[in-house]
Amino acid sequence: MRLHLIRHGRTAANVHHLLDTATPGHDLDDEGRAQAAVLVEKLGHRPIEAIYVSPIARTQQTAAPLADALGLTPVVLDGLAEIKAGDLEMWPGFGQYMQVIAAWATGDLSATRPGGEDGTTFISRFDEAIATIVASGHHEAVAVSHAAALGTWLAARAGGPVAGDGSERRLGNTSIITLDGDGDQGWTIVEWDDGASFFQEGFQPGRTLLTRSQTRELAPEWSYVLGRLQQVFRFPDFPTAATFVGRAAEFAGVVDHHPELSLRFDRVHVGVGSHDCGGVTHRDTAMANRLLAIATELGGTTVPEKLEEWEIAIDTMDADAIRPFWQAATGHDEIDGSLVDPLRLGPSIWFQQLDEPRPVRNRIHVDLTVAADEAPARVEAVVAAGGRVVGGRAPTFTILADADGNEVCICTELGRD
Repeated sequence: MRLHLIRHGRTAANVHHLLDTATPGHDLDDEGRAQAAVLVEKLGHRPIEAIYVSPIARTQQTAAPLADALGLTPVVLDGLAEIKAGDLEMWPGFGQYMQVIAAWATGDLSATRPGGEDGTTFISRFDEAIATIVASGHHEAVAVSHAAALGTWLAARAGGPVAGDGSERRLGNTSIITLDGDGDQGWTIVEWDDGASFFQEGFQPGRTLLTRSQTRELAPEWSYVLGRLQQVFRFPDFPTAATFVGRAAEFAGVVDHHPELSLRFDRVHVGVGSHDCGGVTHRDTAMANRLLAIATELGGTTVPEKLEEWEIAIDTMDADAIRPFWQAATGHDEIDGSLVDPLRLGPSIWFQQLDEPRPVRNRIHVDLTVAADEAPARVEAVVAAGGRVVGGRAPTFTILADADGNEVCICTELGRD
């Protein structure tokens, strides 16, 4: 038979170099949908009798225009799914993932990632999917799958390029590899269409800053607080909380990206950020979701009402003149003009530029940043305790004063994009 193997169209995960192997996965983006439409021009004239797709949504979306043009209904085959990334799911970059696949190519089919699959399991289930297609008796068919799965199976069964062998052949989005043969006599590659590629100038996987709205979408159970994703987990007891810290540290060592962990009896405060980039990246949203999964597995629950971070704000006409004084007194590190506790145990100090001197007003106030959903209740509690609202721009920040005029700003990440 003649079999056209096709890689799916482009997704946002492709653009950001994320290991997106789970079901249902990312949808096609606008460019991916345009790529899928082009398949009609390339294959719509062929006598294709059947179209097969994986259970992952982007393959089905890629096949849809061609299926509509040919009047066919795609058939889902589980075996066509992508090679599982396991504990690296949604991690930016492919190095460790590809190390496993490279080990398979050298004969070590037992290599795997925690939560992933070994080479024997993958080859067996992809072979089974291809055997199902062959058994259908069709003379010409299409199967839409994924880059790592296609590349690995082609190398094993059709003499395709092996990962890392320097071949110029490429599996771009909507790449088409046309084979002749069957499961008994083997397969021959008769045509290889490289498909579409893209290149982003200056893009570094896992090192491109995300907006606050993007972090909320990618890690919805976490709060963006002062440049980091943060969450508090409560566990059944201290040993379980300590176990969570150990497993988090183990995973951090594997991917060489390290969260901030603070253990207090049955609770662990977690902060995840990319200090080398000055904010939150895909490394952090992937780490956050992995830590949430570990916490949930251990019986942990989130305690967002306990998530807060204090800052001391000093109003000044000349921050450079007074910053050395406060740095010497606290031993903090200077980062972007602010003073930060290197252990992140105490409050940081930042300096607010005044437009004109205010000799009467207190020059120091306290900023309290909390999870966005917790801010209204916190403001209500302060007012009920005798405070009054004296300014601000809710929900970004609300300024409250006590009876003596001392001020605290209750802040959130909302309204700062």
